[in-house]
Amino acid sequence: MTAETAPTGRAVEVIRRWRDGAWSVGSGCLVGGRLILTAAHNVLGDGRGTVRISVRRREEFDLAADILAADPDQDLAVLRVADHPALADVSTVRYARVDRGRTERVTCWALGYPAWKEHPREGTDVPLRDSSQINGFIAPGSNLRRGLLEFRTDSTPRGTAGGEDSQWHGMSGAVVFSDDAGTDPAAVGVITEHHLPEGSSTLTVTPLTGLIALGEDTPWWWDLGVGNWIDLPRPRTGNGQPATRHMKLRRAATDFTDRARAIVRASALLTDQLADSAPVVVLHGMAGVGKTELATQIAHRLAPTFRHARIQVDLGGTGFEVSTDAAMIQILQAFGLKGDDLPPDAPGRQRVVQDLLRGGPSLLVLDNVAEVPKIVPLLPTAPGSAALLTSRSALPSVKGADRVEVEPLPDVEALRLFERIVGAKRVARERDAAHTIVTLLGGLPLAICITGANLIAPSQSRRPLGVHAELLADERQRISQLEGQLDGEDIGVRSSFEVSYRALREDTRRLFRYLGLLAGADFVSELAAVCAGIGPEDAQRLLGELADRQLVEVGGSTGERYRLHDLLRLYAREHAERTEPAADRQAAVRRSLDWYATRMATWMSRPGAHELPPADAVDWFAEEHLNVRATIRRAYETQEWDLVLSMAESLYGLLFNRSHWEEMESVKAMAVEAARTRHDESAELGSLIHLAEARRALGRHEAAELYARALEIARGRGDQDKEGWILTHFGDFQCDLHRPGDGLRRYAEARAIYRQRGDKGAEIWLAAHMADAYRQLERHEEAARVLTDALEESRRRGDPAEIVWCQWHLALVHDEMGRYADAEEVLAPAVEFHRTRGDRAGLATMLKILGDIHLHAGRPALAREAYGEALELVRSLDVPRRVAELEAALERVPG
Repeated sequence: MTAETAPTGRAVEVIRRWRDGAWSVGSGCLVGGRLILTAAHNVLGDGRGTVRISVRRREEFDLAADILAADPDQDLAVLRVADHPALADVSTVRYARVDRGRTERVTCWALGYPAWKEHPREGTDVPLRDSSQINGFIAPGSNLRRGLLEFRTDSTPRGTAGGEDSQWHGMSGAVVFSDDAGTDPAAVGVITEHHLPEGSSTLTVTPLTGLIALGEDTPWWWDLGVGNWIDLPRPRTGNGQPATRHMKLRRAATDFTDRARAIVRASALLTDQLADSAPVVVLHGMAGVGKTELATQIAHRLAPTFRHARIQVDLGGTGFEVSTDAAMIQILQAFGLKGDDLPPDAPGRQRVVQDLLRGGPSLLVLDNVAEVPKIVPLLPTAPGSAALLTSRSALPSVKGADRVEVEPLPDVEALRLFERIVGAKRVARERDAAHTIVTLLGGLPLAICITGANLIAPSQSRRPLGVHAELLADERQRISQLEGQLDGEDIGVRSSFEVSYRALREDTRRLFRYLGLLAGADFVSELAAVCAGIGPEDAQRLLGELADRQLVEVGGSTGERYRLHDLLRLYAREHAERTEPAADRQAAVRRSLDWYATRMATWMSRPGAHELPPADAVDWFAEEHLNVRATIRRAYETQEWDLVLSMAESLYGLLFNRSHWEEMESVKAMAVEAARTRHDESAELGSLIHLAEARRALGRHEAAELYARALEIARGRGDQDKEGWILTHFGDFQCDLHRPGDGLRRYAEARAIYRQRGDKGAEIWLAAHMADAYRQLERHEEAARVLTDALEESRRRGDPAEIVWCQWHLALVHDEMGRYADAEEVLAPAVEFHRTRGDRAGLATMLKILGDIHLHAGRPALAREAYGEALELVRSLDVPRRVAELEAALERVPG
């Protein structure tokens, strides 16, 4: 669904103008093609001599509209607007009818143009308005007698100046949508009346079933797309909640206990002002107190409010570093974007994240926040969405946030949680011992869950609770005498770890220790086996035992992934450092690093893999991305330079094809240091080139020093192939800095090398770069001459790809010179070349250039045709960036 066919892109202003210059503004909605739904009172005359009705959407268009039908009794109207390119692909909405005899609420929202969002703008007689979304629900039995609907809002309007009008004046005519209808929202009615000037309010909505009487037998009826009505309320999902469109949450624990006060308070803070703000709530408390599970429970329980998206991202806290960009990618992937769908740079990714969050009520759960600057770009900015943060700190520098301290469970709640795990009968037999246990555990859910899991394991199921209480008491005393406790960790947590750890068999304890040596946040059983030096079947069995004891968490869509709580990871690492010889630990770390390096090299050493990474490599990398980053960092820290270079080389294609330039810079900087340490000039040269490429893409001027160093190495090694390539891209970098003269000097050096070597193909490739520099200098005749000479040479060589390369670059020059006929003529063979080859991406590029030529030549119909065909091609390729580019190009075509 494109932005223009999404419900949030359909809202329009309906403007009525009178002869005396007066005007009024209401709301409306594009429901398909050129048809608009609105309230009849927005468009019907009042005896003052209405001049015209028009429809406006933001700054894109203000189009005349005809009234096809209007019923003042129902207050429904259907308009048809003039043709416009932006309306060419507007699909019809889905329609729903509400059964008010049912007992369930129907959650709804509407987008309109209230008067309080008005701001003046030069060049228009009617000030522009910004849109505003209101959320609420249709209650069962609402307005049953009048045949209308009552839209009870979640938000509270403020009074306007004078106190006579509601802040929502102007919302009449907005179409009310419900997300309860399934995958796509469905239209249920039109707002026709608002009541109170301020305070809690109800909006009157006319059901769209009224359209049947309005136009069932008219010629435009079928254009509306009314036919297959969706009945609301819909059957609910298994948990009784309407399905959220985009959801990535941890599984909610079934043994979760109480926390009622924290849940109510946090939920209220997240939702009470949602219509007018983007709330941020911080759940803070000590390690092991249950912040993550509490946030997960809240997110699941707020499904009716956050119908668009509920997404949880683990930022790792102090135990595992997750960058802002990596977190943004996780959010985008949760919204369904992957591969080429992902924006190419961090600012672009941030913009798209915010756009997606604005698509509907969304809740972002950011877990284990340690550094505030990392999460600021992730926080929702538009009203209607919220963020729930968990941290060991109250995060005082997060401005405007509300804070809820998560404290240890009171004795009663702690005992109830313990009872749920080990069984009511067992607790009833030894209630005093059970009370002693939860007291020793400090009321911390993590410690209680681990202890409970330990007590129901087969080897411990008959152990009296009193015996276990004595073990915990002894362990607490021992730990309290130790000086080096983990930061923020309670003794109760530590003692529960120790008692559970000692209850394991030695082979299970050994695997647990080795898991603490892994660099990543989570892992598969194969990696665990490699790290510990055991067989895969043994690893699966032992991981199962650890999961039963709650010492590892099971995740992944099929339970194939495992992770350690950050406290358990540190605890396992401490035991490994105390128990395992240093040489064995180093060997285990090396094996785990080598597992990643070998896996990537197997894929990325295939011919052409860096230009087009294998699909299985892309899928694997999407799952393992954060772990790969942590692994190469671990290799760097442990000075495993050969593995740093191997992984950095494999990562090039995976990062380049996703335009992850920040990560490319980090990886290649480590690779440069590794190569220099090993005195490996060949590896240093390749890494310098890639590092310069990343910094150039990021717009960083220090790339010049890297190109200079790369040139020094290439010349010292007599590697003219690399020297020519570096000079060409060094020239491109100079052009990026708006120094095309310096760029041309670099190109001239490269051309001298190619001519000396007799490399005509490289000269032809270079010609386009030189022409771009001449175009920047507005020396179009020289650009044309360079490309014409290259085109003649490519024809002598008979290489079709070289010919096309020159042709489309020459077309760009002719276009800028105003030689539109020449541009069209030279481009035509390039268009046909890509069409014959079935190269849809290449053909779309050629058609975009052709559309530009037609547009500049004053041929809008032909421009629209070329852009339209290109748009269909990129849609078939599912490349959102190019779709947006071509949609914007079509909008620029007049008429």
